[in-house]
Amino acid sequence: MPNIDISKVSEIIKEVAADKIAPRYLQLGDGHIKTKSGPTDLVTIADEEAEIELTRILKDFLPGSQVIGEEAVSNGKAVRQDLQRSDDYFWIVDPVDGTHNFAHGVPIFGTMVALVRKGERIASWIFQIPKDRMIAGEKGAGIRIDGASFQPPPKPSDDEDFKNMKAFISRMFMPPTIRPYVDQQVTKMADASTHRCCAWEYIELMEGERAFSVYKRIEPWDHMAGVLLLEEAGFYVRKWDGQPYGGSDLSGGLINAPSEILWERVYETFLKEPLRANPPPGFAVR
Repeated sequence: MPNIDISKVSEIIKEVAADKIAPRYLQLGDGHIKTKSGPTDLVTIADEEAEIELTRILKDFLPGSQVIGEEAVSNGKAVRQDLQRSDDYFWIVDPVDGTHNFAHGVPIFGTMVALVRKGERIASWIFQIPKDRMIAGEKGAGIRIDGASFQPPPKPSDDEDFKNMKAFISRMFMPPTIRPYVDQQVTKMADASTHRCCAWEYIELMEGERAFSVYKRIEPWDHMAGVLLLEEAGFYVRKWDGQPYGGSDLSGGLINAPSEILWERVYETFLKEPLRANPPPGFAVR
């Protein structure tokens, strides 16, 4: 395993954000915003320029490594399946996570980077650009925020009533066979809203501001960096079918919970019934 200078990669990410992303905030002009899969799936010139720069620098930083970036996959220049079938080290890059917020002047966005090999998470970085706040983690070595060691706060009890809990339950990409049931169940929660930005949601979960999170769309650039941080903080992370998350199998979805017991409660309460009635294609029903 390579000896990665965590602080040096942090500086690389900060420098690219300062050069390619921050100057574009609130300054996007005509032709600087495009749509991808739909009207709310946006890409900006900042996404594209920052990913190109990070790809170049990170490949040089770790010779022989590869990069899988959100925009490269969208443009057909990279494939996420290489994460499992290649022995190479991969940098997974989301140059601007929370692009919709960034494009609409909402200061909730950031850069997410993870280093992985054959699906195993090695290190990760989340830079919350509007806060100038860097959160970095290394497998087995814990988490640091702006260079200072992070100690996870106490977790909610396994039998805590959902009505007293706040969580992130992302329903935007849930199919119509699942979403109405989940919409009904979230009324039991104190709060189940999202920021539309994993770079914010994973950190608030890690810091105890929310109890758990549920996602349907589980692209590696949205989740690999945050999952490593949660695992270092003692969370139980599994796909909806109970299998570990490796970033290339996108069937089902993801639940991040502070314990296995609470993970099971979340699955039973929000997903079990609709998934058994109408399992998504390729999904192994539990």
